[in-house]
Amino acid sequence: MYHMFDVLSMPLCLDSGSVFQIKIDLSLVYSVHIQTMNFINKFTCTPSQLGGMITKLCAQNTPPIIDYVRESSNYDNFNEIKDKICTYPCNTFAIKLSTLGVDVSENKCASQLESLIHYATQMDSTIMIDAEQHDIQDRIEALTDYYMQVSNTEKVVVYKTYQMYKKGANERLMEDLSGKRDYKLGVKLVRGAYVYQDKRLGVLCKNEQETHQQYDQGILDFVSHGTFEDKLLCATHNARSVYLARYYIDHHDLKNIEFAQLLGMCDYMTKDLQSRGYKTYKYLPYGEFRESVPYLLRRVYENYPMIRYLY
Repeated sequence: MYHMFDVLSMPLCLDSGSVFQIKIDLSLVYSVHIQTMNFINKFTCTPSQLGGMITKLCAQNTPPIIDYVRESSNYDNFNEIKDKICTYPCNTFAIKLSTLGVDVSENKCASQLESLIHYATQMDSTIMIDAEQHDIQDRIEALTDYYMQVSNTEKVVVYKTYQMYKKGANERLMEDLSGKRDYKLGVKLVRGAYVYQDKRLGVLCKNEQETHQQYDQGILDFVSHGTFEDKLLCATHNARSVYLARYYIDHHDLKNIEFAQLLGMCDYMTKDLQSRGYKTYKYLPYGEFRESVPYLLRRVYENYPMIRYLY
């Protein structure tokens, strides 16, 4: 009987002229391929799957935060993001400015970002500008600050991401909250996903506990110094931080604090928050396989204690 996945024998020629036979078990290769694709599809989706995933998440009362995962600026990423903003109105989109080439040309990046915000405003959507590695973060924050000022005069259209694993993160958040302004502040709190790149620069908290303390203090600072028209997104899988935010929401009757978890992670937390009436998003990254790898590597590094129990 013919087996589609059997053993492949192939010659290997060495410089000396010797030839060895290498046997490859194709059934094993196929099994590894399937397991790899199942793993990737748990945390991301392909462009062809995106529409179905958005429909599925919305049906579960978990609106998506749509993120195009390609980070190289050598492609026409602007048109891809623009197309999705126009195709899926009334949604939230996360944008990495590295995707728009902020490290290559700030002027071109600013022009493209301004256009994307314009389209998002027309489509009644929201833009969350991601924080990235420290080397380019100053440029990202400068553009984010500017477009919050010009776009958030009536409501929050643009969010700024605060990496709470960095030294001085609370001070930077407080400067934005308490400074004189005539616009609404969109705050997305994360711990941080660029540990590998940033730790060599000496900009991170001394330990994990200090990061947790800064994150929880950031929630309190928003509650104490933000306005009712400002908005806070707690992007976290940490049970204590979620409980703390819930406490402030319930005891101060706040309507401007929401939650988000990554696709494929902490689904129990997402469902629990939904069942209690808190608005909760799922972060929905999409892209081709090779484009998803950098995203997945960061998430595995950041969430290894959780991911290791999934399989």
